[in-house]
Amino acid sequence: MDNPSELETANSSFYAHFEAADIQGMSDLWVNSDEVWCTHPGWPTIFGWDPIRVSFEQIFSGPELPQFLTSNVRFHGDDQTAWVFVEENLLGSSLSAVAAVNVFKREEGTWKMVGHQAAPLIPDLDLTSGSETN
Repeated sequence: MDNPSELETANSSFYAHFEAADIQGMSDLWVNSDEVWCTHPGWPTIFGWDPIRVSFEQIFSGPELPQFLTSNVRFHGDDQTAWVFVEENLLGSSLSAVAAVNVFKREEGTWKMVGHQAAPLIPDLDLTSGSETN
């Protein structure tokens, strides 16, 4: 990847648009086609930009928008396709921590989002025994 800072900027803008309930910013960030997909925590996977846009409009019209503190951010890929792993630490939400993967591809020299998948993290999971710790 020639310039990971461009990918980092695109990934950060996803969270900035989310926190600002900026549907136009989301539309500019995402590839506006049927090839894109999104899985919000607890939701079925949504395919295509138009239904994804509607899902964001529904979230944005809710009683409370989440605020994100991201951590454990890891960038992978090449100059055309990349994915970002990130832990979304949510403030003001019943979900406290979410693991997410954001997928991007280059279109006309700009990183555009093609996929987002997020799932709740299990707190205090002991990976050696497979059970939760106290």
